[in-house]
Amino acid sequence: MEGSNRKSTALTGSARKIKDNAADFHNILLRWDRLNDDGFNMATNISNIRSRWRSVEEESVSSSSPPEGGAEELQSECSRLQDVLSRMEALVLKLQRLFQSHCGLSELSQFRSQAPPLFHSWTTEDFESWPRSLCSWFRAELDLKTRIVQDLAHSDSPDLILVYLSLWIHQPHIPVRTRLDLEGLLLETGHRD
Repeated sequence: MEGSNRKSTALTGSARKIKDNAADFHNILLRWDRLNDDGFNMATNISNIRSRWRSVEEESVSSSSPPEGGAEELQSECSRLQDVLSRMEALVLKLQRLFQSHCGLSELSQFRSQAPPLFHSWTTEDFESWPRSLCSWFRAELDLKTRIVQDLAHSDSPDLILVYLSLWIHQPHIPVRTRLDLEGLLLETGHRD
């Protein structure tokens, strides 16, 4: 992380763990964005393959089989998209583990009673609230992407395929403010000046 705060290198205990987790959240979201872009490109390829099939079917009504080599190409893209989805699932599991870590820190803070803010102004409860929301947003988005992957290659409707592509790229379950909240977390923990 660029712009690390020099005085924060001596952090220990809960503050150190929260700062480390903030960096982990940042890295997970960066990897999610890359996977989302890769998945969108693969989903677009699947859509294009299906579109070519429809064109061939319209030209020769008598043939219901895919164009030569098309089935292998479609299967390859579907496998690659499934791999992206599996890696996204692994990231959601990591988010959930980080959230559990934050819950433990919050419980420790409550046990100590009236613990002062660990950084500038956020309490441990503040550090727990955002990851809780983040986990639920990304879990819902992963569920949507799973349904898209299951149906995309089998859909005969060009309009439905466009809806799937739009849903994939726009990620309706992840609020736009997520990146702003992440920047706030990075500022609070000293990762950003």
